[in-house]
Amino acid sequence: MSEQIPTPTPAATPAVTPVPPAKREGVVPLWALGLAVLLLVALGVASFFMLTRMRTLEAELHRRVEVVGEQAAQARDASEQEAAGIATYGNRLGSQEVQLAELRARIEAYEYLADDLVRSYDERVLAEVEHALVLGQQQLQLAGDAKLALSALSTAEARLARVDTGRFLPLRRAMANDMERLRRAPMADLSGQALRIDTLLGSIDSLPLAFDRSPSRAGSPAPAKVAAAAEPTLVERLAEEVWAEVRQLVRIERLDRPDPALLSPEHSFFLRENLKLRLINARIALLQRNGAVWREDMRLAREWVERYFDTRARQTDNALATLRQLASVDPGEGLPGLNESMSALAQLKAQRQRPTVQREEKR
Repeated sequence: MSEQIPTPTPAATPAVTPVPPAKREGVVPLWALGLAVLLLVALGVASFFMLTRMRTLEAELHRRVEVVGEQAAQARDASEQEAAGIATYGNRLGSQEVQLAELRARIEAYEYLADDLVRSYDERVLAEVEHALVLGQQQLQLAGDAKLALSALSTAEARLARVDTGRFLPLRRAMANDMERLRRAPMADLSGQALRIDTLLGSIDSLPLAFDRSPSRAGSPAPAKVAAAAEPTLVERLAEEVWAEVRQLVRIERLDRPDPALLSPEHSFFLRENLKLRLINARIALLQRNGAVWREDMRLAREWVERYFDTRARQTDNALATLRQLASVDPGEGLPGLNESMSALAQLKAQRQRPTVQREEKR
């Protein structure tokens, strides 16, 4: 049931004059309240979107962290694998360095052996060339034979030409110069003249001395009578024998030289030996092409034979003829030596010995 509230009557209610509403302190206007609500709603919506965005970013961040972690794990695994690979590579590199060192040692050993083989072969070739040069030099100095020296040089040059790769070029050039000088030198037959002297030396001991010859008889025996004669009597035969003995007591002889030298057997031996030495010295001068010594020795040998030996003997006459023919021989000028070739050979051997010493010092 509803109670009815009694409405006051106008008589009983005093008249009230309308008063304009006054501003109340502390009361928020409606528009401000609406604005605040709108702001709150906007803030809520923004907070919702922000929260949603943050959750999305957090999820993305978590996803990316997981991806980065996986990548880090993969990178760590890869780095571990690379470290293992580097260690393996280092081990392999170390083993390869050891193998390379061994290979280098083998290569050096092979090079050393190859150099030794080449050097031994070259040294053998140089030894053969040196032997040929020494032989040619001896032929020039002792025999004066330029042909044999040229032959020795030609043989040595041909030996070098077969093995030369340019390293023996200075030696070959020096040998060519010596060969050209020998070709221009006069080619006298000194060996043949030396052989004639040797033959003459062999006949010295058989030459008769001047004081040993028998004097010729003063007259020739009476020829036998052609016509038959009577038997001589005993007195006639005795007279003939006595006359023959008397004729032998005194001998008259004409000598070509007034004073034949009288020598004792000992002096005769030394005379023959001195004559031989004189001829040997002349032969050496001939081979050395020393014209002055050659002519002087031949002159003295001829004088000794004419003075001390029997010039009427056939052997002495042959010896004098040989001496005259030899004296007319002109030895000519001295032959050029092989000094340039010998010097080039010595320089080449010195240059080849220097690398050997350096290599031994390095080892």
